[in-house]
Amino acid sequence: MKKSKLLMAALLSSAIVLTSCQKKEEAPATGEAQPAPQQQAQQPQQPAQQEQQSQQATETKQEVKEEAKSQEQKPEEKKVEKKQESAKPKEEAKQQTAKVDGEAIFKSKGCTACHQPNADTVGPGLNKIASAYKGNKDGLVKFLNGEGKAIVDPAKEAVMKPNLEITKKLSKEEKGALAEFILKH
Repeated sequence: MKKSKLLMAALLSSAIVLTSCQKKEEAPATGEAQPAPQQQAQQPQQPAQQEQQSQQATETKQEVKEEAKSQEQKPEEKKVEKKQESAKPKEEAKQQTAKVDGEAIFKSKGCTACHQPNADTVGPGLNKIASAYKGNKDGLVKFLNGEGKAIVDPAKEAVMKPNLEITKKLSKEEKGALAEFILKH
C-alpha cells in the first residue's frame, strides 16, 4: 500500500509538471510567433491552476509522509501485538484449566443418578463424601482413579465399580475439578 501511494504521488507530480509546461503554438509560415487566442484567454487562469495543482501535490506528499510515519510506527505496534499474541496461548491454557468445570463433569457423566447433594440414594450424598475426604483431595482423586478403597460406604463400592471405569478415563485436570466440586459440599 505504501508503494502504491508513493507511485500515485510521483504520477501526480509528473502531471503537474506536464500541465504547467504547455507548448506554445508555432506561428504560421510567416515566421512570426503569435499566441493563439485560446492561450491568451488561458494565461490569466494558468497561475490559479498551477497553484491548485501545487496544493494538491503538497497534500498528496503530506499524505505519503503520514503513511510512511504510520508504517514506521506499525512495526513497533506489531511487536507489541506479537508479544500479546504469544501471551494469549498461555492465558488460554490457564483458562482451559480453569474452565474444567467439576459440576459439569459430575452431571455429564451421570453421577447425579446415584449421588445427591444432601441425601443418600443409590450412593452416598455429596455432603457425606465431602466430610469423609475433607482435606484429602488426593485421596478422592485416587478413588476416582480406581486406586483407593471406598471410605464413605464400603458396602456400596461394588455399585460404584462400573462407574470408576468412566472416571478413570478422565484427564488429571478433570478428575481434580470433579474432586473439588464434590469437596465443596
